[in-house]
Amino acid sequence: MTKHVIQFGQLEEFMAELFVPDQVVRVVVLEISEGVSAQIPDLRQVSVGVHVRTINSDGHILACYLPEVTVQLYNGRREGDPTWQKYDAAWEQAAALKDRVITTLQAVAAEKGFCVRAAGVIDLGEIRPLRATWQSDPTLTAQT
Repeated sequence: MTKHVIQFGQLEEFMAELFVPDQVVRVVVLEISEGVSAQIPDLRQVSVGVHVRTINSDGHILACYLPEVTVQLYNGRREGDPTWQKYDAAWEQAAALKDRVITTLQAVAAEKGFCVRAAGVIDLGEIRPLRATWQSDPTLTAQT
């Protein structure tokens, strides 16, 4: 049986999927990096964000990627470089987002019986993660 990756464009859609008891949902901060120019091999576009993944009862991977910051970086850190400062701040922002996602998922998990883990990555292989949004993020709803 061929297994598939099912990506969600909104975290709410991911959470609405039927979770089975004892299913593990993994939430981690990761970087996605890709080269920008063949002529400048050290120039890359880097996105830092929160990856939420699980394997459903059929063995399919369910995935949702919430990007926090995307920057273009040239390898080789330089003291005081604002681009690298933005990159470092992205990891802190993504860690805060991860905590909010985990809190939200744990509330749903209490009702549906699945487990939330802040460790481990379910490999998507060569599939590029679809950028998702989280409409009910508590920090967004508090600002309105």
